[in-house]
Amino acid sequence: MATVVGCMNLSHSPFWNIAPARTADSPGRFFSAAVERLRDTAAGLAPDAVVVFGPDHARNLFYDCMPPFCIGVERVTGVGDYETPRGELPLAGALAREIFDGVTDQGFDPAVSLNLGIDHGLAQVYSKLFPALNVPMVPVIVNSGCPPLPSFRRCFDFGHAVGRAVESTAGSARVLVIGSGGLSHWPPSISAEDPGIPPSWREFLINGRPRMAELEASRQARAEQLAAGESTGQVNADWDRALLGRIEDDPGVLGRLDEEDVEGVAGPGAMEVRTWAAATAAWGGPLAWTAYEPVPAWITGMGVASSIAPAGRVAADLADAHKGHSS
Repeated sequence: MATVVGCMNLSHSPFWNIAPARTADSPGRFFSAAVERLRDTAAGLAPDAVVVFGPDHARNLFYDCMPPFCIGVERVTGVGDYETPRGELPLAGALAREIFDGVTDQGFDPAVSLNLGIDHGLAQVYSKLFPALNVPMVPVIVNSGCPPLPSFRRCFDFGHAVGRAVESTAGSARVLVIGSGGLSHWPPSISAEDPGIPPSWREFLINGRPRMAELEASRQARAEQLAAGESTGQVNADWDRALLGRIEDDPGVLGRLDEEDVEGVAGPGAMEVRTWAAATAAWGGPLAWTAYEPVPAWITGMGVASSIAPAGRVAADLADAHKGHSS
């Protein structure tokens, strides 16, 4: 039987890569240091595989067929946006298929992909935690930006089913679960239901698959232009900190969030917290360690909420290393 050995929820942002924190007082430095500690923890856990829940940003899934959940089971490829890994990444195929079968047995019907592309929504956090790109993953896309969206409750329940599926698999694999996305931010809309978007962008969101590579250069250039101009985005640090405090007390709150409230006060980018809900429910335990830094230069409130399963002296040492780092 496989074991879920820990959960790591963390924010992502294109600017984390293209405008990194290079000095001690650079925006994002505190968050980056927190992720460095997570990386050390992940290495100490020595997982055999990672299940990564994350969103897509109109690079791989389009409104020609938009699933609420999609599991990659045979091949996963990074599109390489914003200096994230490009090309084929290691996939835990047998585990992915067992997870797919397991959640189906529990009443869920995710899409399945035999050739799944992932953008920075999954690839960035995976590469930050495993820079050698040597731990096989199970990529799980959670629709977080293209309405109609699965509810927070549905995402939480789906994650719970993933966790139970992991635990019912054959073998003794050690599996780390990761939630990638959020916290508060107001990115450009990728909703075809948004009446404010230009007709050309709506057409791309529906039928853009053949044009994805063509438009990627302009999307990348726009982000680099914003980074060079030191443009800042809106962040609701009060909401972010309050949510981290709430999930430390009760991680189940992630399944009780109200969609309209979240979007109204934390922006459409906060809808990505659905990935945290899924990962946390797959983990099934408390989230004992949080860290946070509002980074308007990265247009995002950058946060961490994680926990590990102590097992022997090494894990105890890792748990001790977590103490005192909450902010």
